[in-house]
Amino acid sequence: MSYMAMYRVWRPQTFGEVVGQEQTVAALRNAVREQRLSHAYLFSGPRGTGKTSIAKILAKAVNCERQEGGEPCNECSSCKDINQGNFMDVIEIDAASNRGIDEIRDLREKVRVMPAQGKKKVYIIDEVHMLTTEAFNALLKTLEEPPESVMFILATTESQKIPSTILSRCQRYGFKRLTLAQIDTRLNDVAVQNHMDIDEEARALIAQRANGGMRDALGMLDQLQAYQEGPIRREHVLDILGLVDDIFVAQIMEAVLNGDTGKIIEMLSQALYQGKEASQLVRETSLYLRDLLLYETVGEQAEMLMAGEQSKIFLKSQSSKVDKYRLMKALSIMMETGDKLRFSEGQRFLLEVCFLEISAVFAQKTAKVEPEPTVPTKTAPPSSQTSKGDKLGRNDAREILWNRILAGVKEKKIPTHALLSQGKLLGTKGDTLFIAYTKGYRFHKERMEEKGNREILQQVIKEIFNREMEIEFIFLDDTQYNDIIVKKAIEYFGEDIVQIKD
Repeated sequence: MSYMAMYRVWRPQTFGEVVGQEQTVAALRNAVREQRLSHAYLFSGPRGTGKTSIAKILAKAVNCERQEGGEPCNECSSCKDINQGNFMDVIEIDAASNRGIDEIRDLREKVRVMPAQGKKKVYIIDEVHMLTTEAFNALLKTLEEPPESVMFILATTESQKIPSTILSRCQRYGFKRLTLAQIDTRLNDVAVQNHMDIDEEARALIAQRANGGMRDALGMLDQLQAYQEGPIRREHVLDILGLVDDIFVAQIMEAVLNGDTGKIIEMLSQALYQGKEASQLVRETSLYLRDLLLYETVGEQAEMLMAGEQSKIFLKSQSSKVDKYRLMKALSIMMETGDKLRFSEGQRFLLEVCFLEISAVFAQKTAKVEPEPTVPTKTAPPSSQTSKGDKLGRNDAREILWNRILAGVKEKKIPTHALLSQGKLLGTKGDTLFIAYTKGYRFHKERMEEKGNREILQQVIKEIFNREMEIEFIFLDDTQYNDIIVKKAIEYFGEDIVQIKD
């Protein structure tokens, strides 16, 4: 027999074997036992929480020849055929690949045919939210007045995308994420049955990273069994699955809170060199920030999704350095970066900007965080009392803002980004933002002054500053060109920033 994935081998075959979802299981078992079945059910919830498994158990229960107490016997010919996928009256449809009106019209025609093998014909439509509007409309009449011998079970991870007309015709059951304890117990049972030597820390790490999904947890365990001969320890889980160590994340957060820019860049380079994905780093850091936020709010009672026992030492120390306002702002920046990484080629660039931004957020002295980053509206010319640290701070803030503007423009139009990236942000004065170009980039400056490119830049700046701003493009190398604005720039930002070359 060919190899079968672990999550398929350990798929529950009766209601009693289902992990979690106690309320849903009890309701469906009672409905089968008392013959009070609906013609249409909607199962919604996160992936890997048992929607399709319970749908198949329900299909077996209603067709079982020796059903007892609402449970299928798994011994009769109907149950065996359903388990093997050979039962003609249980039809599984993947709505992601069969989403058009023609497929649903074909289904409507077949619904009228009486069951060939069992008592009821059961249609299990997975990812039903992927159906087109026309397909939903075609399905609506069938759901409204189905034949007595037909049952529909719709499964989805995004119930908000399903029309209300469909929702109102179904009995709805919400599936919840499984707890860490439930997943850990199941992993232990599977490991024992498969003679796997896996320690408690490794199981706990898998349970954490499964994000409440049993299928994901069993998939990770399956992968570990394939790659690792002998005992499986925590470090094997991190290496083989390509996960980011929670202690590493705790240490980089320590550098973020301390404002140690060099350490941040060094640690990010180290992680990327080791093959970690930028999106994975952002996701794991977001989970750590979530843990830090909960720990700062409720203390030891918080259930950790990322932080383990060793990283909790950092967590306790860091909770005294932060407040929930800045944590929520940092989380917002991190999640926004996660979305951008899906559509950007500049992965490392966005990752570094993100961590520098949250470092700047935590460096703020006040507990209240402004909704958008602020830039000094006037930078005085350097004096003998101006410290080197002050200059570096201003330059860092300006660089972070410029990188954010560039990233925003790139999302909207790549050619505009190519033109803008040759410039340099000088700063802001009131409601005016100054961008400079050197002598070799006169073409880029003139193209950016055109209406289309300027409007794109203004949109991005409005999103960042939450207000309309004027844009002045300065040509630095030619004292005869734009001379008045150059003088203003020197007045506002100082000669150490605006250098005019002959």
